[in-house]
Amino acid sequence: MAGSRKLQYADRVAMQQADQAIRKDVLRALVEVITNSNDSYSRLEDAGQKGRGEIIIDVLRRHKNSVIRVRDHAEGMNDGRMDKVVGTYGEATSGIKEDKHVRGMWGRGMKDSIFGLGHGYVRSFRGGSFYSCSLLLKNGIPTFNLDEPMRATVPLREQYGVKQGNGTIIEIIISRDDVKVPQFDNMRNYLQRHFELRPIMSNPKRRIILREITADGKVRQEHTLSYIAPKGTKVLSEKIKIEGYPVRVKLDVFRSSIQLSTRGEEGDYADGGLLVISKAMVVSLTMLKFENDPYAGYFYGSIKCDYLHELLKNDEPVLTATRDGINWTHPFARALKLAIESKLEPLIEKERKHAQHEEQASMDKKFKQKIDHALREFNTIALSELSDKRDKFGNLAIELPSSGMAFFPPRAYVQTGRSIRLTLRVRLGKNIKPGIKVPITSTSSELIVSPATATLKKHKGDASIGEAIITVEGRQVGAEGAVIAQLDKNKARAQVQVHSKKEMLIVAPTKNSNSLFSDIRFDDRSDPRQRVYFDRVNSSIVIATEAPSVKIYLDEQERLDSTLQGQVLLAELITEAVCREIARNGVEKGRFLAPTGAEADAIQNHFIRLQNKYAHLIHKNIVTLE
Repeated sequence: MAGSRKLQYADRVAMQQADQAIRKDVLRALVEVITNSNDSYSRLEDAGQKGRGEIIIDVLRRHKNSVIRVRDHAEGMNDGRMDKVVGTYGEATSGIKEDKHVRGMWGRGMKDSIFGLGHGYVRSFRGGSFYSCSLLLKNGIPTFNLDEPMRATVPLREQYGVKQGNGTIIEIIISRDDVKVPQFDNMRNYLQRHFELRPIMSNPKRRIILREITADGKVRQEHTLSYIAPKGTKVLSEKIKIEGYPVRVKLDVFRSSIQLSTRGEEGDYADGGLLVISKAMVVSLTMLKFENDPYAGYFYGSIKCDYLHELLKNDEPVLTATRDGINWTHPFARALKLAIESKLEPLIEKERKHAQHEEQASMDKKFKQKIDHALREFNTIALSELSDKRDKFGNLAIELPSSGMAFFPPRAYVQTGRSIRLTLRVRLGKNIKPGIKVPITSTSSELIVSPATATLKKHKGDASIGEAIITVEGRQVGAEGAVIAQLDKNKARAQVQVHSKKEMLIVAPTKNSNSLFSDIRFDDRSDPRQRVYFDRVNSSIVIATEAPSVKIYLDEQERLDSTLQGQVLLAELITEAVCREIARNGVEKGRFLAPTGAEADAIQNHFIRLQNKYAHLIHKNIVTLE
């Protein structure tokens, strides 16, 4: 089977198609190659065989001719299969015609990926043999070269990382001058968030490893990629009849409490929107006509429609030729679009009305002035109890609580897939010196802290303070938890929440960075079983207006301030939230006495003490109607 021949399509068409499909984008090329490996594992699984499920992506960055290698341990290819899969263009070779659960639909993803970035090689182990071929540009002509098969020797297997069994290695040399290789952290973030890769990244049968390789072949850094859908509440789950077709599609819609990035903002990496799925393969991410509607930004979910595979098997142009998703001009796609939009519209209109109501409420100047005045009083109470030290300008100095340690900032946001830095500061003393190790933990599995043990270094501006930098990575939109440092009996705590939009502030905004309480919000979506709670990340007191004992006192604007009964209830709820948060804060930071192992009892005791001490003052600020 050895030989060399020109690829079986026009040279001009080859490069045009590669440019249109890949757009000189390394990430788009990797999506194609990774899904090819995943398809190979899927075919094994459909045949009742087990594969390792591992896909390793190696990136070697160079000034010129950077290299990307993608390796799997799936089916492998012999020379006949390689000739058909790599050496032909546009032939359905993935298995879609045979109803396999695969994504490959055009028989050209691998070729476009290689020629879209430069040139490359495909090497494979199958049985006891080693097969290889290349896709090169010779005098501007795309050329396929198939080498003679070789025996799969131990040195060959060692060289290509397939020590036993079958497997395939795709190597792309990025030889085109106008192609940029993303920084490693950006590549990691975008790959695991790309909408087409999400089922792969979240599949427990797959392990996707991204590695940065040095020139001498050593691993500089590596990460296992993963994707977790945002936290949300299911607001719609329905099988929908498509007018004019013998088809029902399954629509599942979830609402996130945090606004998600949209396709208009982050394209293929947006957290918001509906995944269009056919036979477990994602073919599009869309919000249809609501793509740029800000009120649609809270919703995500899926449209499951296996009928798309039937159309594809019959070569219907229901997907775009450039692999950008659904071709919405196709008759079935138009009918699908109308059916889904009719279900989404009431949800988005409800969101719009809710936002307009909140905006109207915030414009009530009299109510706003009252709340702002009350918040100043609450923060004065917190300051007197928690004894923050301030400099001559009234700002917090570099000071530490009586426990001797704290995180700065104490509240923060992080974008999903990204990292932020927190500074841990500790008062040095006889038993605590620079170089001491401090364990760092997270209360949420979706907040990954590094290092797990921090080493204190002397603060440059204050020799009495040691500090360490902690990195926190967010893995799921909506996840929230505490980063905790513990030294003997003392703890420091920072509250972190994972957001979607990259333009979100790193530090949680407050009306005053030194304030414990920044806002009071009325929320009809909060769990009605808890009438009031303190949102630590946003430093807000939240009233659940759907709680039965709250709802009966609401006015037309769903607030509690227009009647005497409502104001009394509001004062009681705020007293509970303010006193409990000051008690918790004081115990956790070592400002209030709390015997080891009895912290919960201590918080409750201090909560009661604070209620008795301050409830009447809070009532005076809230209950003003005669």
